Amino acid sequence: MIQSYIVRFMKDEKYISNLIGAFATSVSTAVESKVLTLGGRSLSHETALVAINNHPNETIDVLSKVLALSHSGAVRLINTLEQEGLVARYKSMQDARSVVLRTTQHGTERVKAILSSRESVTLKVLEHFTDEQKKQFSGLLESAMTNLTDKQIEARRICRMCVEGVCRKVGCPVESAIK
Repeated sequence: MIQSYIVRFMKDEKYISNLIGAFATSVSTAVESKVLTLGGRSLSHETALVAINNHPNETIDVLSKVLALSHSGAVRLINTLEQEGLVARYKSMQDARSVVLRTTQHGTERVKAILSSRESVTLKVLEHFTDEQKKQFSGLLESAMTNLTDKQIEARRICRMCVEGVCRKVGCPVESAIK
């Protein structure tokens, strides 16, 4: 009896794991497709822009870690964003030897379009949920998100395409996990 329960539980865990994987892949693919219709060079390009907008005055080194790129890869990406008028470099107020990044007005407008595209995909997931289902789903997601990391740079990587102000109002589960 206990043996059959354990086998069933393991199968359920694998089933749930498979559902999570398929769900994550599906949403990720849909977001990428939607964002790329905006005409950017790549998803890395668009993600870098959102990350810079969300955390202005960070260095290229921090950005390279958030995007999991080599430093030289991040520099090339920033060079492209700068040439397109989306990002500007400034001397750091804390360390005159360092350069920090900020989106330009044009870059900020692009970020709004990127995040709007992402939101159109993610809201579609909730389209047929009842209010109670949305509440339950939200609670499950919050619980799951707190288990993804306890490190600052990984948290930034997880939230690199988030609308920062939304979660800050209610308490980002990823950020709360690293405090």
